[in-house]
Amino acid sequence: MKKPTANLTESPFDFNELFFSVTDKRGVIRFGNDVFVRVSVYPKETLLNAPHSIVRHPDMPASVFKIFWDTLKKDKPICAYVKNMAGNGNYYWVFALAFPLNDGYLSIRFKPSSALFKSVQDIYSEVSNFEKTQDDLETSEKLLMNLISKAGFSDYESFMIHAAVEELNSREIQAKQLRALAANTSSLADRREGRSELSQITQITDAASAQLNDFFMRVKGFQNSNRTFTQTMETLGDGFHQLKFISLNMTIAAAKFGDVASSLGVVSKEFSSVSDQIEDHLSGLSEFIKTLAQAIQKCTLQIAALNAQMLMVDFFVKESIAKLQTSENAFAEMAENRENFSNLFRKYASDLSKEASSLLASLSDISYEVSEVHKFVTGLEVVRQIGAVESARTDEIKGAFIHYLEAMNKFIQLLRNSTSTIHHEVVSLQENSEVIVSSVNTLSSSVEAIFGLASAFGQKEELPKVANN
Repeated sequence: MKKPTANLTESPFDFNELFFSVTDKRGVIRFGNDVFVRVSVYPKETLLNAPHSIVRHPDMPASVFKIFWDTLKKDKPICAYVKNMAGNGNYYWVFALAFPLNDGYLSIRFKPSSALFKSVQDIYSEVSNFEKTQDDLETSEKLLMNLISKAGFSDYESFMIHAAVEELNSREIQAKQLRALAANTSSLADRREGRSELSQITQITDAASAQLNDFFMRVKGFQNSNRTFTQTMETLGDGFHQLKFISLNMTIAAAKFGDVASSLGVVSKEFSSVSDQIEDHLSGLSEFIKTLAQAIQKCTLQIAALNAQMLMVDFFVKESIAKLQTSENAFAEMAENRENFSNLFRKYASDLSKEASSLLASLSDISYEVSEVHKFVTGLEVVRQIGAVESARTDEIKGAFIHYLEAMNKFIQLLRNSTSTIHHEVVSLQENSEVIVSSVNTLSSSVEAIFGLASAFGQKEELPKVANN
């Protein structure tokens, strides 16, 4: 089939509309909901069994699709901004979240609206222009990653998770505004007898969304804590670097005074020895904090995935219910996609529970290391006080060592403040992690409950048709 010519007209696509498609492992379309069919401007029979590249826009960098498919083939979810082309050459932008299935992939898309979206368009434009002049996909991918790095992200995963959170938060803000406008308006359809299922579906969706938004806020706290950990460890690292010179210079100064200051040489060595033990524990602490950062990132992605899946199921079910009177396939299409969505949602809820539990284990390790460091801080203070007593033997020695002892005191205070800060953040993280672990299990059956209500409603609506036949 001949590809259309791209034009500058946007394909109509409302903020409150979501669409999804299911493909096989090769990217061949097996299903697409009504919004996907309408926005793509292709007949449904044309889309089915066609490669998903049928809607690829020539402005899209090939390197983005390379990352997209490389990630999916590793059985990992992926998020990306994508500019698509409809069957008439019109364009439409989506934020896509794609998930591996047992025998293919499911991709959820909605209209991007966050502040990050404009920056991404500029990045894509630069990479696309490069690709139009250079047939070098590897260099193009490096350019893309370099531009993402300049935007403040360490890798594509960090970028996509941030983008997913920003886009979902933007949607939530706009959705609240729409709900406020419609607060005093009730749909005639919702007042019809037998529409209680619609109300119950909305209640389940709203409750799950509220819980997921609460998780988002808690994970945002996780990210803030992780930044605090990182900054604290960097400050401690600088402090240890300076301490090495202090201990060395103090030993040299004690040697200059001979036997009269020999005890200060011992103090210096003891201070250095205790500091080395603290440094070993802080090294372990750094590793646990790195593990914690990875767990936080995974939790964030899983919450974003659950949020998008819940929004899509709610929209798809209501989209299907709305056409039950006009389409004989609406109920069948819901049944066809029920297992994929239910399994996906249960999987990501289970994964979130596991990651939150893993996060708790990391916090336990961090707490242990902090308590060990705190014990050594007391030992350092004792050594410093002995040094203060020994240096007071003569004014000359006191004058030579006072600034070393002051530096030791500053370092001890830095350790105390740092361990106190880390302990405070650990307590907060533990509380929030425990809430997620204890709450997530109530979420896992939400999607199945929605499809169950929709099926019950569908059966009610189809009974009159059977009777009329």
